[in-house]
This record gives sequence, structure tokens and C-alpha cells, in this order.
Amino acid sequence: TFFHAGIPALINAVYNKHNIKVVVADNQTIAMTGFQPHPESGQTAMGDVTKRVMIEDIAKACGVDSVEVVDPYDLEETEAAFTRMLKADGVAMVVARRICATEAVRRMRPKKPVPFHIDPELCVGCRLCLSTFGCPALSWIDEDGKASVDETLCMGCGVCSQICPQEAIGRVVE
Repeated sequence: TFFHAGIPALINAVYNKHNIKVVVADNQTIAMTGFQPHPESGQTAMGDVTKRVMIEDIAKACGVDSVEVVDPYDLEETEAAFTRMLKADGVAMVVARRICATEAVRRMRPKKPVPFHIDPELCVGCRLCLSTFGCPALSWIDEDGKASVDETLCMGCGVCSQICPQEAIGRVVE
């Protein structure tokens, strides 16, 4: 993770004038080892409230001049930030910050996320949602020649709806 191993490498890259681009996927937890809080979470391992140490502040303190924070669920904003990062000289960083989807659902309990669905009347079967976005809730129905959302797997993030050029993907209305 960034806090455990990324900071020394970032300092080295700035100090040695490397032209690198860094993307930090900040899901606000350490999921690989059991969803423990980390310095940015504002919570100690014992659950006490503490001061948040922000990734972008650490990067700037290390000398990174170009640092942007984006919500990765906003595809347009994220793509624009990546474009700016790639054009920047030296070390540049994008922090993609959004709580881990599994953790977000866990915090919602006992509520469940409101899923999305694909309107078969609007879906033209272009498969763009499947070929450009790796959501496990999306699948293809051969018989219909259309995409489908498994509502039991859908986390309700809505990213798929931003991808569909036909606007066939929308939130399930209760």
C-alpha cells in the first residue's frame, strides 16, 4: 500500500528527477489484509478517532507538483485527470478515492444497495458495457442478444450507466 511502501519510492522518484506517473487506488481501507484502517482513515485499529493523514498531502510534501484527487466512479472527471497527469512533467499523481464497494455495502447494513438494470427495449446489444467495464454483475444473454445486470451482485455504483451510449442502464425503481 502507499503508506507501507510507496512513500520512499515516491521520494526517490522526485529526488532523482524521474518522469513517472503514479496512480493510487485509495479505497480507504487495507482490504488485502482484512479491512484494517490506515493513516488516512481517521480511525485507529482500536476504533478511536484520530487525525487523518491524506495521501495527496504526503505526495506534495515529497515534492510531487502535480497531484489530483478524483472519484473513480466519475468516469469523465477521472479520464480528464489522467490526461492531465500524462501530460505533466516529472512525477505526477492521481489519487482515485472511493470507499471499497464491499466495505460500503457492509456499512449500509441492514439496508442493501439499490441495483441497476438494463432496459431490454433500449439495449442494442453493442456490448460496450461488457467490453469496457469489468463489473461482475454484468453478463451477456445469448438468446436475447442483450446485456443483463445480476441484481444480486450489483453494488449500485452506477458506473455502468455512464458507459452505455444508449442510456439503457438505470437504477431499479422500487
